[in-house]
Amino acid sequence: MSKKTLNKANLADLGADRLADLLMEVSQGSADIKRRLRLELVHNLGATELVHEVRKRFASLRKSKSFVSWRKRKTLVKDLNT
Repeated sequence: MSKKTLNKANLADLGADRLADLLMEVSQGSADIKRRLRLELVHNLGATELVHEVRKRFASLRKSKSFVSWRKRKTLVKDLNT
């Protein structure tokens, strides 16, 4: 298999520091990716912290006054599943 193929083994070969840099770069401008990364970090801190983050997100959604159009439905469903 080529070393250029995008797979788990080749990405692991990049090392943790390089992958962290890439994740920071990719997450710029993407609230979804930032939210997912934050949840992964909080997951390592324990269930209590994770519950707190999830409750914060639900509170934010509950306060929202905007209508979700059919075009944005898929994004909302993805956010809720995350």
